[in-house]
This record gives sequence, structure tokens and C-alpha cells, in this order.
Amino acid sequence: MRKTITALTLSSALIAAGAAQAQTPGQGNFHLSITDLFSEPLSSADPGAPGLNPPDSPTYNFGYFVSDDIMPYGSLIVSSGDDTNLLLRGGSRFYMIPGDTGNLRTFIDGELTYWSNGNDALGLGSHFGLEYFVSSNFSVSGRVGAEFVNPDEGDSSITIGSAGASANFYF
Repeated sequence: MRKTITALTLSSALIAAGAAQAQTPGQGNFHLSITDLFSEPLSSADPGAPGLNPPDSPTYNFGYFVSDDIMPYGSLIVSSGDDTNLLLRGGSRFYMIPGDTGNLRTFIDGELTYWSNGNDALGLGSHFGLEYFVSSNFSVSGRVGAEFVNPDEGDSSITIGSAGASANFYF
């Protein structure tokens, strides 16, 4: 019991210290993040066409805050092995509570995706997520949502429950 109380006290102190220092980025800040850092998405769309799978490399994302609550972004994945995969993604993240500058922020995002590895596909996605700001320049986030993929060959598919996690840097 004593260890539990000590652990809770120390955890609370660390969270309070982080809350006192962290400040969220806003208009004019740049965003750089790495998603699927361990070369394996938590979950991803399965386009359903032979030979068309989302690349299994980390995703590099770049964004710019046009206001305190809106951040358009672009993403790139390039991987090679038996086949060269390319993924380009463009979208926008909307922080759900305007003016919220707390350490934990909720967001929704929408995006358009293009896959290419010999069998091209277009996709649309929408996600809900949480982002925790450890400091004014670093946060971690996770998101879940749905994706629709329409490959050139094969059937279209809808994936509900797609998920991802990222480490985010702001400057």
C-alpha cells in the first residue's frame, strides 16, 4: 500500500510539473512528426487488391498551424524491398476545443491518401485523436478512425478502427 501511495504521489508531481511547463503550439508554428515509428502501423487499411498494401515504413509528417486550432499537413512514406511503395497524404487537423491550451487536447482530422506500388489507390480517412504536450516543443498522440480505399484493381474497402501513434515536434 505504501509503495502504491508513493508511486501515485510521484506520478502526480511529475504530471503537475509537466503541466506547469508545457505550452501548446499555435498559429505560425511548424509541426514535424513520425508515425508508425517501428515500421508497423498499429492498424491500417487493407485495400483488398492483390499487391496493394500500405507501405510498412515510418510516416514522416509536416504541418503548419494556420490558426491556433487548425493545422494542414502532408505525409510521405517511401519504402523498398521486393517492391517500391510510395504513400502521399494531405489533410488537416482541427483541435476540437477552440482556444484550449491545456496539455491534453482532442482533435479530428480528415485526409486524402494516394498509394503507389504498381497498383495505385486513392483513399479518404477521418480520425479522432488525443495529443499530450510534454513540453511546448514535444508531444505524443494517438488516433483512431475510419478509412475508405479505392484501388485501380480490385474492390474498394472501408476500414473502421484504423489506429496510429506518433511522436510530434514543434518549432
